[in-house]
Order: sequence, then C-alpha cells, then structure tokens
Amino acid sequence: MNLLTKLYAWACERLYDEFAGSYDAVSWLVSLGHWAAWRRLAFDYLSPEVVTEQQPAAPRVLEIGFGTGELLVEMARRGMDGTGLELSSAMHKITTKKLARHRLSVARVCAVAQAMPLADASFDAILATFPAPYILEPATLAECARLLRAPKADQFGSGGRLVIVGLWVALNQPLLGKLVPLFYSSPGEALTNQILQRLTQAGFSSRIIKHKIGLVSVGVIVGERLWRQE
Repeated sequence: MNLLTKLYAWACERLYDEFAGSYDAVSWLVSLGHWAAWRRLAFDYLSPEVVTEQQPAAPRVLEIGFGTGELLVEMARRGMDGTGLELSSAMHKITTKKLARHRLSVARVCAVAQAMPLADASFDAILATFPAPYILEPATLAECARLLRAPKADQFGSGGRLVIVGLWVALNQPLLGKLVPLFYSSPGEALTNQILQRLTQAGFSSRIIKHKIGLVSVGVIVGERLWRQE
C-alpha cells in the first residue's frame, strides 16, 4: 500500500469519526452529485416479494453500516421494517437527528458486523452500501447467512437476500479510470473469484453485476441465502 492509498484510507476513517458531519457533502462531491442514486440501487436488487409487498407483514430489512441514515429514512418511508447496524457513535448521533427531523423511528444497534447481536433468520434482506472491506470477511458473511431467513427445507430454493452496493465504482472510460484510481476502480478476475468463493462458503448463491449509470459502473453483489442441512 503506497502513501497516497494510506492517506485515502485514513481520510475515509476520519469521515466516520471526527469528520462525520462532512460525510454527506464529501460523498456528494466525489460522486459528482450521484451518491444518492448509487445508494438507492440497493432497493433495485431486493427480492420480488420484498419489493411488491407480497408478504403478510412488512419486509424485515437490515442495513449494515448505515452511515448518516439516508437509507434508513427511505426504508421507513417505503413501509419496511428496517433495522440499522453501525459501529460509529458519531454516525448514530447524526442519524438520530435525521430521523427525528423526519419524525421517523427505526431500530438501531451499535455493534460490529462480525458479531451482530440479532436473532437467527430475523431478516428478509440485508443491505450494505459503499462498505469497508469488512463486509466480505468470512465472519461477516457467516453472520449475514445466520440472520437471513432460509427457504423451506423441502424446496431447496433460496431464502433471504444479501445486497452489497458500491464496493467499487469504475469509470466506463479506461483512460479516466487510470487518472483517478483511488475512488474509481474495478476488481480483477482473481478478486472477483475470491468474492464469489467466500459467498459460496458462507451459504449463498451469488452473482456480481456491473450496474451502468452514465459514465460509471457501480459494483453490485447479490447473494441468495440457500437452504442447507445443518
């Protein structure tokens, strides 16, 4: 890791701590105003029964690393039974104020994604947008599989869905991508295979989508919780 990359990582960490109040503005700036649209891609990849509300109760959706709470606000407005998990106390404070301003209430937990204090099979979907690499750690993926509902054992189908948006954002023009490699980049074949392998090991049937929006392609990972004999 070179000095520039280390500086970039340090700056990202600061946005979750002492500079948390600047997170929304910085995100808007580095995305040239498209951050909200990129983040909402998570809803486009929810399973059909969640989107069409075919369930008898409101869909249960967990957001890991909710940041400043924008998606939690939108979940509540869409009638979802949302829960947020975030380790940063600074982000919790910002989200509390934001929810109060919109007169909304969403359950939230302060914890790490590798050990989430939530019940087994308690969610229909788990979302994570622009997360840090911890989201692909085996412990995190195992927790996601534990928390998502499993399909019926006699169907051997898929259960709850894990949607990860924005682990990478690549410019569709290769030359521009080389000029700004820190924020805009794309994983190579080896890393892509490693991601899919980790999801398989955790109990997911997965796919990776390059969702094209204008000049960029936003990486979207979709994992379906599989039934398996314990």
